[in-house]
Amino acid sequence: MNGERRLKIRFFMSLTLISICSVLVLATALFFWFRGKTIDYVNKANDSVLLNTETVFAKYMDSVQNYTLAFYRHPNINSVMQSGDSSWSDQLFSALSQIKGTLTVNPYLENAYIMGANGPVMMFENNPLSKASKQELFERIRDGLIKNSPFLWTATLNNGDKETVMMTYYNDKVYANSEYTGAIAISTNLSKLQENIFSDVADSDTHYAVLSPEGAVLMQSGPPGDDYDDALLKRIVGGRSASGTLVWKPDRGPKQLITYRLAAKQGLWYLSETSYRNSIRDISNALVLLIALCVVLAAAAAGVAAFVSHRMYKPIGALFGNIRSLSGDRPAFAGAGGFEEANQELERIAGRFGELKRENEDSALLSWLTTPYRSGEAVPSALPLLKSGGPGSAAFCVAVLRLEERIGEGETMNDAERMARLRDLPRAVEALFEGASACRGFFPHPGTAVLIVSEAREGSFGDQGIARERWEQLEQLVRAWPGTQGALGVSRLSADSSQLKALYEEARDCLQYMKFQYRTPIVYAEDAAQLTDAPMPEQTLEAVLQVVRDQKHELIPRAVERVLAEAGGYRAEQATIALSRIASDLSGIAETGAAGGIPRHADFLELYQRIWSFAGYEELRAWLEQLSFRAYEKLKERNAVQTRDVAGEAIAHIRKHFADPMLSLNALADKLAISPPYLSRLITESTGSSFPDFVNLVRLEHARSLLVDELELDIRTVAERSGYGSSTYFTTLFKKRYGMTPTKWRLNHIVQQSE
Repeated sequence: MNGERRLKIRFFMSLTLISICSVLVLATALFFWFRGKTIDYVNKANDSVLLNTETVFAKYMDSVQNYTLAFYRHPNINSVMQSGDSSWSDQLFSALSQIKGTLTVNPYLENAYIMGANGPVMMFENNPLSKASKQELFERIRDGLIKNSPFLWTATLNNGDKETVMMTYYNDKVYANSEYTGAIAISTNLSKLQENIFSDVADSDTHYAVLSPEGAVLMQSGPPGDDYDDALLKRIVGGRSASGTLVWKPDRGPKQLITYRLAAKQGLWYLSETSYRNSIRDISNALVLLIALCVVLAAAAAGVAAFVSHRMYKPIGALFGNIRSLSGDRPAFAGAGGFEEANQELERIAGRFGELKRENEDSALLSWLTTPYRSGEAVPSALPLLKSGGPGSAAFCVAVLRLEERIGEGETMNDAERMARLRDLPRAVEALFEGASACRGFFPHPGTAVLIVSEAREGSFGDQGIARERWEQLEQLVRAWPGTQGALGVSRLSADSSQLKALYEEARDCLQYMKFQYRTPIVYAEDAAQLTDAPMPEQTLEAVLQVVRDQKHELIPRAVERVLAEAGGYRAEQATIALSRIASDLSGIAETGAAGGIPRHADFLELYQRIWSFAGYEELRAWLEQLSFRAYEKLKERNAVQTRDVAGEAIAHIRKHFADPMLSLNALADKLAISPPYLSRLITESTGSSFPDFVNLVRLEHARSLLVDELELDIRTVAERSGYGSSTYFTTLFKKRYGMTPTKWRLNHIVQQSE
């Protein structure tokens, strides 16, 4: 009962976890959906205010434009423009009073100018401009068209300060070639106009602003001292979008939700700035509600999971009860009571069924091979009858055919088609032997055929070479089947019917040689008996390991092919033992990274069985290459992370022990635990010389020092102290390198010192 309770709890926990995860996913999706909707609502509200601000500003500009048109059309003002005469008159006073009254009623209208043909004629200035600015304004209005009004202009005041104003004018120039006769210009003070435009939103949490095309703040709803982040303004006016929304985090202060739009006709940017936290206040409230909803749904899911797990356990519990019955070990299984135990038991049962199937096939085959024709007779019924009608004692042989799929061919046969073709093989064999044989077959499964071929009459087989030719024709016949190739093992001939089972085993064992021989579809027992029964030599096995140790990646496939070619000359048992040893060494290298390899003898039997189970050459070759490449990569990784400088150690050892006559590449390689070829390559890469050349260089340099520093030493002693056993050999090397004998070198040095 304890196991059943644990299983039910697992059901409950699994269903509860799935339900809670589903609730959380749904709640998360709802939250982000609501968040998007809320922010979208805030953006739409702000965008509506911006659009309204744009409309209001446009109306103000239209009203100013109407003022300029009315003043331009006034007869008295127009007369002053045309004549340039500003003499006093009642009519002129009335007109000028009208202009002054307009500026007084509209405080945001700052200056008004009456432009004549050659410059300003009369002006009303609340904030006087410099003389240069007035001239610049006149020239711009004189050359401009009506459609260019209004325009932003940065003017210079009399006190030298700069001020950006919106200048509106009327000059009656519609086309570029229209005649200029005068104009009326009125400047708008934007800092005063903002009080009118943003009066409705002055106390709002949202701030609004109007920007120039360059990103300068012209008007804003907040206090004049409120500055906007320059990076934000540059991002807005420098972007490609004419409208949009973004969340901005300034260097100081909380995040802000920014909405902006471009007024194409005016060339001005309108933006709103709202506290992001205030914008998502409703979202926070919704989040609390969603959390509460999740808790309620999770509790409901747990209740449903408890009910469902209880109902689901009934049929599953019955299934596990049946498994316990099959296992025959109810107490042990009931004590565990989990999915893992049930799965293991099912795998054990499946494996047992497979074993029973193979045992059944082997038993049926054995029965076929050994059962006599009639009770009391010794001749098995599997042997074909002689043409005379009796079992006879003619020579016979056994052939075992194993079918394999050809890789890379799309067309294949199913099991039924294979079995149908296999059952036709006995007649095909008899036809190939041209009536000289009788054949019977047994077919354990769609991939194997056991054929017993005997002489139709005693001595009818004749020449053995002809028989081999017939077997080759049979292999070609099988190869012609769609997507199929055959591996054929043929036993020797025998006339002893009691040897039938032994000949079958002989033919079956011939198939083991297929994995060692490249593209050999037929193996004859007579040929296999001639193979070497001695162990494979160590140097043959060492070839693959040496290539891996020397880090010669490109030579690994070739080395594996050579070992398999060598293994093809040995009995299957000896070849399998040798390859198992190679595989064990490679596995040890792949596991430890040690170049010497640490054979894992505990896995030797497993590797032997693995190699013995391989059916073909390509499969075995690919497996050995995989082991070799794994070992290669491990050694490569180990060499890459190795902290000590092997080449440096080798060079230091040579410089310290150069006088040792026993100094050699192999001895030094053993000391450093690397292969001699690898050490030789390291020294060549580091010094530019081979190992012998570098040793001679060090020795000769030392000898040269002895020749000039210790004049009392003779040449033989110098040679011995430099590591040379022969003074003649030393003299030859010295002269070859320095162009003179050691004695002459010493004399030259003495002469130079005396001079």
